[in-house]
Amino acid sequence: MSDVADYILVIDHNESDRRQLAEYLTQIGYYVQQVGTVHDASLLEADEPPSLVFVDLDNEHVRELPYIKSDRMMAPVVVVSEVGTSGDVVACLRAGASDFILKPIDDFHNVDKVIHGILDKIRLNKLNKRLHQELEERNSKLREGLNALRTDQKAGREIQLKMLPDSGKVIQGLEFDHCVKPSLYLSGDFLDYFNLDASRTIFYFADVSGHGASSAFVTVLLKNLTMRLKRNYKRGSSDELTCPARFLKRINQELNASNIGKHITVFAGLLDRRASVLEYAIGGHFPVPVLKEHGQAEYLEGRGVALGLFPDPEFEVYKRTLEPGFSITVFSDGILEVIAGKSLNDKEKLLLDVVCSEQRGIESLLSSLGLDNVDELPDDIAVLTVRDVANWGNQ
Repeated sequence: MSDVADYILVIDHNESDRRQLAEYLTQIGYYVQQVGTVHDASLLEADEPPSLVFVDLDNEHVRELPYIKSDRMMAPVVVVSEVGTSGDVVACLRAGASDFILKPIDDFHNVDKVIHGILDKIRLNKLNKRLHQELEERNSKLREGLNALRTDQKAGREIQLKMLPDSGKVIQGLEFDHCVKPSLYLSGDFLDYFNLDASRTIFYFADVSGHGASSAFVTVLLKNLTMRLKRNYKRGSSDELTCPARFLKRINQELNASNIGKHITVFAGLLDRRASVLEYAIGGHFPVPVLKEHGQAEYLEGRGVALGLFPDPEFEVYKRTLEPGFSITVFSDGILEVIAGKSLNDKEKLLLDVVCSEQRGIESLLSSLGLDNVDELPDDIAVLTVRDVANWGNQ
């Protein structure tokens, strides 16, 4: 029995049989109405259809029951009748009855069994519908939340793009170009380049651990720090931008102080036009940048720890004299997850070969690496190229 009484309707022209069944159902906790004919049942006023109908009808009249014919008042029907053959039982079931009980009813155990079987199935169906409805409502709210998040991230992406320097920009005879492909809307890869003074140009490339919104916050920190250091340099209150190692140490301090829980790998370079020299420091960045001179490509030497892991790491400054017409290409480590190659050595060799042979720009470079038709990326991918377009050493 249920805690809340289910509504059961009994239709039987035999008053004694009808009353006997109705009284039993009432005793065991159901709300029962009884009538003698189907017509009388149609005259009953009820807010909702019965949970179950017991009826004494043959198979021809079972089809006429509104609970079988109407989708609006659907209710399971149990035929309680005397029959001559098993074919009559089958005919009633085919007509739409859920079960069949033979008269006379001497033992109500079978009635209990039929009721519990049917009503349990009904309750389960109702529960499934209610759960399905609740799930649909939650999914609808989730979709609304995701759409709002997507809109916010698109706005964040636009802001992040505006923080990046112009592509194809020429500074003191150096052409800087870049491409950033986020795995999500927001990227954890960031880069910048700008003129320091009449002869020196700074560029750096950062790859924040992870990707998405939390990693994108770090790129805002980097951009803010760079702008502050540029102002301080012009005021004469700071010279950290003049030394790649000190620049990395300052980033490390800011990152530790922020308590964001992120670490980043950084390559920072200082190009001196007058001396034709590249000074650089590496903060755990991999793969290391590729230098191309006279048609030959090689990885720059150097190593260093990632930023944001230790309170006061040391970074070494490396120097490299540059030949006229040189180029430098920097990749984020996401590139290694998508390019072809069975081993890391194979992938590093592929990067060298492509940089060595590529002459048409950064988009052609990515196409040669097989990235022009890649829609879903497991990690952010960024590429920065620096090319000598003024033949430094010949001036």
